[in-house]
Amino acid sequence: MLSEFNQVKRFLGAKFGCGENIPDGIYAIPTETSKGSAFMKMEFKNNNAVGKDNFTLFWDEQLTISWYTSKKPKFLNESNFSKAFRKLESCVKS
Repeated sequence: MLSEFNQVKRFLGAKFGCGENIPDGIYAIPTETSKGSAFMKMEFKNNNAVGKDNFTLFWDEQLTISWYTSKKPKFLNESNFSKAFRKLESCVKS
């Protein structure tokens, strides 16, 4: 769980700037799983992680296709920012 939270911090730092306030909302964090690329759900309120479904996995960036109950769709679009973050993460892990 610590590595997932660190990944969330890297994503939000890249998106909003390190040490900056995080706007309230639900974020789709690009992540790699045993079944391929997916997104983790993270909810923030008052600059803190909240929500009972944090770290839940989804196939799509809109967080509508469950990683647990659905097979990976053949065609998924993701934002340019998510693609860039995945590329950044691959460099960090190298």
